[in-house]
Amino acid sequence: MATIIHPTGTDERTKRREDYRQALATLRLEGLEPAVEADAIFQRYARGELSLEEMGAEIDKLHERQFGPVRLSGD
Repeated sequence: MATIIHPTGTDERTKRREDYRQALATLRLEGLEPAVEADAIFQRYARGELSLEEMGAEIDKLHERQFGPVRLSGD
């Protein structure tokens, strides 16, 4: 799969890295660590390789592979 770099300026990449750092700190405060695969997806977003929507879709695919489809009551 070819890597598509999304046009993100220096300010946007800096903001994304800080958002990633804060999210990681929050997880660690709760005694958790992100899975290696999830961490790689978040880092790709921080570098500007994924849009927010693409990152969400990648995380959804990862969760489905790891845990199966989510079933809601009433389905």
